[in-house]
Amino acid sequence: MQKMMKFIKKKKMNFYQVHTSGHAEIDTLKKVVKKVKPGKIAPIHTFHPDKYDGLFKRKIMQVSDGEVFEV
Repeated sequence: MQKMMKFIKKKKMNFYQVHTSGHAEIDTLKKVVKKVKPGKIAPIHTFHPDKYDGLFKRKIMQVSDGEVFEV
């Protein structure tokens, strides 16, 4: 990080630090699915993957922690 910051300062560039939680709301997920048109959806990083059934007109894969699946 220090090396990068020195480079930015030397080049007189602006540096902006931003953060996002990485969690999308259901409406955002629906928009992404509509654009991408995936064959299957695998909800991850959620306590309630079962709640995705019926939200999308796609096959929902229920994947357990540690389970391997092919993309």
